[in-house]
Amino acid sequence: MTVIGLRGATIFDATGREPRRADVWLRDGTIGEIGGGVPAGDGDALDLDGHTVLPGFIDAHAHVGLLSLYGQAAWSDAEQAAYVFRNLRESLDQGFTTLRDLGGIDGGVVKAIRAGLVEGPRVLPSGQILSQIGGHGDMRPRASDEPENPSFGCGGLVRNHALCTGTDQVRAAVRTQFRRGATQIKMFVTGGVLSEGDPLDVPQFTVEEIRAAHEEAAGHGSYVTVHAHSDAGLLRALEAGVRSFEHASMISEEAAQALKRAGAFAVPTLAVDEVLASDPASWGVPAHLLDDLDDLRDSQRRSVRMLFGLGVPLGSGADLIGVEQRSRARQIYLMAKEIGLANAIESATRVNAELMGLAGRVGTIETGKIADLVVYEGDAAVDPEIIGTRPPAYVIQGGRIVRRP
Repeated sequence: MTVIGLRGATIFDATGREPRRADVWLRDGTIGEIGGGVPAGDGDALDLDGHTVLPGFIDAHAHVGLLSLYGQAAWSDAEQAAYVFRNLRESLDQGFTTLRDLGGIDGGVVKAIRAGLVEGPRVLPSGQILSQIGGHGDMRPRASDEPENPSFGCGGLVRNHALCTGTDQVRAAVRTQFRRGATQIKMFVTGGVLSEGDPLDVPQFTVEEIRAAHEEAAGHGSYVTVHAHSDAGLLRALEAGVRSFEHASMISEEAAQALKRAGAFAVPTLAVDEVLASDPASWGVPAHLLDDLDDLRDSQRRSVRMLFGLGVPLGSGADLIGVEQRSRARQIYLMAKEIGLANAIESATRVNAELMGLAGRVGTIETGKIADLVVYEGDAAVDPEIIGTRPPAYVIQGGRIVRRP
């Protein structure tokens, strides 16, 4: 039996309990005893006095394969694979032991991680995002008559959005993603910021099309999560049975109340706004969209506070893009500014685990769960800015120390 002790740290278990000083013992990859009284000689132990132990972080909105907003198809397969694998490794370095990838990555990446060929978090892939023809995710030139999006040129690793129209095409696209290893389905039901011709307040896909995706996913024992910035598309998806919503950044109180009544989850994505605002030119963001970015950032913060106040379960997603996804924990830091540190940590651990159907395995520090843990030097209860502003001291995945000083 492999035994590791974490001794003398402040434990932030994400169950709603106040942080406390305790020892945690890990046995064969799972969390064993929590508290005192375990003999010091029973396995190896880390002296973590002055440290904070938290559950391994979960990013509910990752894009490890979305490396560039423009021109990724021109990159070689080898370059794309190298960047994807580096994004995975760096996610683990930042304390993220689980990622829900919402666009592009398929089951082959999961197999590579499980086989130990690639170092990275547990990944739940969505495959191709379902996109309405002419909507967000339709990357074809306006004059193009091609029936499909241009390929990223890296089939089996990163794939572009799947264009659909009508319930039959939607069902076929959903079935294709599951065939390739998807664990859930991602769908655009409103416009997006960084694309032309699909304003944020314009709904996409009909109720019938969204319901077709929802029914197909449910038949696979899974679910659909939708990109929804504004009311009309969000309400269509609710009517179709969807209960997982990304962004929810420009919604009214009436729509927020509808989410609450339905028992739906919302996943705010604050970190990507900060990344794009920091250097929009390097991302090729057109000048006329800069005001939209500022408005979206302010609106999303208001929405986070409103949804939290109403009691809508809030997950947490960084929505990072690019080849250097090194600020994933900024999402927790930015959420903490709106709803407090304890709630931000629970969003990125317990709530995300519940949303993904993993609550019995990860998301809290409780006996019997998988030993996915992140350790920071310092006391997060006293100095909350240690999360999102500095790297963790240790990262533990499945009871194995994968990062240490």
